[in-house]
Amino acid sequence: MTQHDLFPGTVCRPYPHFRLPGWHRLSAALHLDDMRKFYQTSDGGQESGFWEAVGGRAPAAGDTIGCGYEFGTGGTLFFTLNGQRLVPDAFKGLYLGDDRDVYAAIGVDGENTFTVNFGGDVFQWLPANEWDWRLDGHVGRLSGPPTQVEDLPAYS
Repeated sequence: MTQHDLFPGTVCRPYPHFRLPGWHRLSAALHLDDMRKFYQTSDGGQESGFWEAVGGRAPAAGDTIGCGYEFGTGGTLFFTLNGQRLVPDAFKGLYLGDDRDVYAAIGVDGENTFTVNFGGDVFQWLPANEWDWRLDGHVGRLSGPPTQVEDLPAYS
C-alpha cells in the first residue's frame, strides 16, 4: 500500500472522474504525496504547513487522515492525522451549503487499500463524535435515503 497516493477532501457534483479533489470548481483537498493543499486549482497547490506536524514524512500505512469542516467559523476546512487536528487550518472562508452539493471525496492514484469512516465507527479526532459536529445540526435534518442509489466506480 502507498497511502501517500490518496487525496482526501471535498468536491461538488458533477465532478470529473479523471480529476483529483482540489483540482476543479469548489473542490478542496490535501494531497498526501507532497502534503500540499489544493482549492479549485491544478497548478501545484499551496504549502499546507503540515510537514512539521507529520514529522517530515508523508503519511504511511496505519495512519488515519481526517477531513473536517467547521461551520461556525465562516467555513473552515481542516485535516487531522491520527486523531490530532493539523495546524494551521487548510482553508478559511469556504461556505459549503445552500445551493452547493458538497460531498466528501477521496482521490486515488494507483493501487491502494484504505478504510473510510463516515460516522459508523468512532472518529479518532474525538470532537467529531460530539453532537455539535454532526452535519444535520448545521444544515437541517438529513432526509431519508436517496431515491436513486449510485454505484461507486470500481478501481482496479
